[in-house]
Amino acid sequence: MTILLAGMTILKVIKTVEMNRIAEPILRLPESVVQDVRDYRGRVKKFIEGQTSPVAFRAYRVPMGIYEQRAAGEYMVRVRIGAGLVLPYQLEQIAQLSKTYGSGIVHVTTRQDIQIHKVDINDTADVLEGLLEAGLSARGGGGNTVRNVTACPRAGVCPKEEFDVAPYAIACAEYLLQEASSFNLPRKYKIVFSGCPEDCAFASIADLGFFAHCRNDSKGFSVYAAGGLGSNPKTAIKIEDFIGADEIFEVAEAIKRLFDKYGDRSNKHKARLRYVAARLGAEEFVRLYRKERDAIKGGGLSGKVPKIRDIATVCKVEAAPEQGGKNKNNAKPEKIQGRFTVRLRLKNGDIPADDLNKVGQIAEKFGQGVVRTTQLQDILISGVAQEDIDKVNSELEKLSVNVFGSGEPKIVTCTGAATCRMGLCLSRGLADAIAERIRAMKPLAEFNDSVIRISGCPNSCGHHYIGDIGFQGKAKRINGRLMPFYDVMVGAKSVEGDARLAEKVGTVPAKRIPELLAEALSSGAAEKEGWIPAFAGMTKRAGMTKRSDVTSKLLPDEYYYDFGETEPFSLAGRGPGECGAGVMDVIKLDIDEAKEAIRESKKEKRKSESVYKAIVAAARALLVTFGAEPKKDREIFTAFEKYLIEPGWVKPQTQRLLDDAIDWRMGDRAALDDLSLQAEDLTKRVEKLFGSLDANLKFKVGQVIQKNNVDKTGIKNHLIDLRGVECPLNFVKAKLELEKIAVGQVLDVLLDGGEPVRNVPDSFAQQGQEVVEVEKSGEHFCVKVRRKK
Repeated sequence: MTILLAGMTILKVIKTVEMNRIAEPILRLPESVVQDVRDYRGRVKKFIEGQTSPVAFRAYRVPMGIYEQRAAGEYMVRVRIGAGLVLPYQLEQIAQLSKTYGSGIVHVTTRQDIQIHKVDINDTADVLEGLLEAGLSARGGGGNTVRNVTACPRAGVCPKEEFDVAPYAIACAEYLLQEASSFNLPRKYKIVFSGCPEDCAFASIADLGFFAHCRNDSKGFSVYAAGGLGSNPKTAIKIEDFIGADEIFEVAEAIKRLFDKYGDRSNKHKARLRYVAARLGAEEFVRLYRKERDAIKGGGLSGKVPKIRDIATVCKVEAAPEQGGKNKNNAKPEKIQGRFTVRLRLKNGDIPADDLNKVGQIAEKFGQGVVRTTQLQDILISGVAQEDIDKVNSELEKLSVNVFGSGEPKIVTCTGAATCRMGLCLSRGLADAIAERIRAMKPLAEFNDSVIRISGCPNSCGHHYIGDIGFQGKAKRINGRLMPFYDVMVGAKSVEGDARLAEKVGTVPAKRIPELLAEALSSGAAEKEGWIPAFAGMTKRAGMTKRSDVTSKLLPDEYYYDFGETEPFSLAGRGPGECGAGVMDVIKLDIDEAKEAIRESKKEKRKSESVYKAIVAAARALLVTFGAEPKKDREIFTAFEKYLIEPGWVKPQTQRLLDDAIDWRMGDRAALDDLSLQAEDLTKRVEKLFGSLDANLKFKVGQVIQKNNVDKTGIKNHLIDLRGVECPLNFVKAKLELEKIAVGQVLDVLLDGGEPVRNVPDSFAQQGQEVVEVEKSGEHFCVKVRRKK
């Protein structure tokens, strides 16, 4: 159903009809999506009034495209931009909504969406309804849904394309959006259309990817499936050599049904389509896909098949005579002679709302009347006559931000830990540091097509696995303190039939990365080969040993601070159940450290030291779940004995292993070489216990030897004072104290303001406990929690 709602903003732009521009939205929203938006306001009201729990409301709002950000009370709205094509009046509406309800800064994503940031939950309904006025929606912008269907950013104008794939991407989205099943999948479902084998849209690594081909004068596609980035990334496998263009709906529906049937709904970390293919094997995956297609052919598609419209070239232009013009290296020729695409390079994908509105006006005046968002977080204005390039650039120079680039490579980055609850590192801070370090080292032309991709965590929102150079944020514990690190990735290739993911060549502290890139840029190899090959060669030839070395006790203190931060690096505030998720991250860090030490212990050098390091890390890993965070090694071993050996969670012989480790450290034992296998067994047991932790941080596996539980004497007045205790340890201690009292009784938890009082109540609510009251008392807060289970 086309959205033309009387009395709303869209009527302000009906004049576009007179200018031979599109008067209706490019992506037509079905009535079901419109109704979902209309119903949303009532759901918000129930949540604010306490009639809906935070957990239940989150399950509802995320598929509506609304995510909670890191700062308390702030939300992000992710707007679907079908095939990356958006109209000037739609940009005007997005800009106005961002200024009225958000930060006034609009963000372009790596999947061609547009995000409005820092929206109060009370205003999210106004934003969704305001988007609907312009024929836009955030429905399916998040959650386990069919996400934005993307396409080549220059679809319809690129000289290399087989044919314009944008109409097919739009039609595919329109078909899937009308289906209720598209919003209740095991995990997200991402679909991509590429116009040629060069794959600038990245169909090679999508859940479902279509490559345009022509056979016997007929348009069609080769099809790939079960690719994806994030943890355990995979390139897609071919499932069709060639299908007719009208068969895209059958294929998309068949893969969706297969995913719905075989996706793992019990474990979101193993739920993506690529895990289904890995579990079944490629041959069985394709067989099941064909079975679903046969069923569709026999019974027909359940939804209405949209008409494929010529969207991307609605404002066709005649060839213009070639004229001179300086284009600041930001214009590329299109397949119509004399027409160009002008690129706006956005720093971190951000653009002020007023500037975004002006870009739409420039596209309306000088271009095709369509603005394009790209996978590089940039904006394109297509259909610009060659004689108008200088005029367009003159208008762009009037914007409040520089959209021409400043002599550095294009850096694509996720929002990182600054706003994202999943973020580990401040990826934007790293991007700024890289740009500042190398900006003056080479002329702009050197970097024009180079791309550095940065993700602040393994989720790969910055697409680090497919960049010329990629960095993946992580945290490591060095000398007992957390430090921001990045895995270094090189060697990616995205070409149909020959795609490969970047290879990890090392892991370095965040603060070393700008100098690492500068070193490659200033090398002799950069002059001969180009700086991207020089960087890859440097990391592979010389290895990353020197740059990854963090064994020195004299590491600069600044290494323990992320870029732009005045507080030491930490994981506080991360994750949907902020405290609980932070606990899991800390545990995994210690287990990874133990496993790495085991690997090192199998080498000749420093064997005993590696064994000892593994024992300490393994013993420390799970203590946080018991509310303990000892600092010294002997204290760690004592706590491990109390919480894991005595109750029988690990073998009683482990006590001897700990004693031997202490004896070696004190000089009473010559070596630990013979204990490497025992240390490895301990690490495996700890990892198994970790993998069994449920949402309440309880082990689901049985004890090795059943013993009496650790004494849990209750506190008479059911009060625990956690002032001065930081996240996530405060939540763990409070949770353990709550378990000491009977179901139905209330525990008073004294907390500091800020993150503690924001995070702890929310974490209890997510675990099914009742937060009765949050009351301020002097300089601290008292949270009353009633035990429900």
